[in-house]
Amino acid sequence: MDKLKQFIEDNFERFINLDESEVYELDAHYLDNDLVDYLKDNDRFDYKGICVYYVKESDEVWVENMDAEEEE
Repeated sequence: MDKLKQFIEDNFERFINLDESEVYELDAHYLDNDLVDYLKDNDRFDYKGICVYYVKESDEVWVENMDAEEEE
């Protein structure tokens, strides 16, 4: 989905700096409805090592850096 790719591109510097166990949490109400609806219908969206998914229990969109390396 182009909107999700653009969302990741727009925030890439923030997301790429997340540590392995760190999650960036966003209130779903602050995001475009098309993005949230897509994530509700699909388990997750991956692009450039960044994973975006919807968490129903908290009505949030979570973002993780899947390429983050474990800190020693």
